[in-house]
Amino acid sequence: MAEGWAEGFASAQAALKDGKFFDGVQFINACMEAYAKVLGDESDKVVKDPSAFVSEIGPKISQEQKDILREMYEIRGDIITGLGANKRAATDYECAQALGSSDAALKEKVTQAQAAVKGKKAASKVPVTVLTGFLGSGKTTLLNRILHECHGKRIAVIENEFGEVGIDDNLIEAGPLTTEENIIEMNNGCICCTVRGDLIAGLKKMVKNSIKNSKPLDGEKKEKKEEKEKEKKQKKEKTEKKQKKQKKEKKQKKE
Repeated sequence: MAEGWAEGFASAQAALKDGKFFDGVQFINACMEAYAKVLGDESDKVVKDPSAFVSEIGPKISQEQKDILREMYEIRGDIITGLGANKRAATDYECAQALGSSDAALKEKVTQAQAAVKGKKAASKVPVTVLTGFLGSGKTTLLNRILHECHGKRIAVIENEFGEVGIDDNLIEAGPLTTEENIIEMNNGCICCTVRGDLIAGLKKMVKNSIKNSKPLDGEKKEKKEEKEKEKKQKKEKTEKKQKKQKKEKKQKKE
């Protein structure tokens, strides 16, 4: 058991060093779950509810075990930061601190992660739909139907080509898809970690390009619209509150 988690931990550290964050989070999660069992915990709190796990297990383990767990949480925080999940990374860094670390570098990581969470705008979220199923289940047929419909929305498509049937050539060569949509075909087989890793990189690339070209995706436009409406509502409430205050003061003066 000990060798199992140690090997996984080494793989997670190597993935972090190489910038392979998606692979890294798989390794670190597996090794932390294995190490939690060594400590006598059979639940999955070590990765799903780290704050509760550290609070419960902390008083029961040795200093050496705390040091190992602390390093795991810090590495996990670094990996998750690489994936852009700053809120969760902050939690992992805080857990590392709770296990007895007063390291200045770790403290700085906590501060940076928390600042990134506060400064992140809601507009950075883009809705994603994943079509999956067995060969011949109708995934491509459904996708082609969606793209043929005049829905008036600007969408982006990432296709992992598997088999001989792909997106209709007519859709790519002509029509609104040529200018309004962005299609990236990834002919990299069906290895899960490779496909999912490429998906993350592909999504980030498309969102970046859409902003650069001043052609936001439909989801981005919706988020920005909601943000503007929220600001408008807050401004209106502030004005109404000010008017009520002035009215009240005017009434008091008359009395």
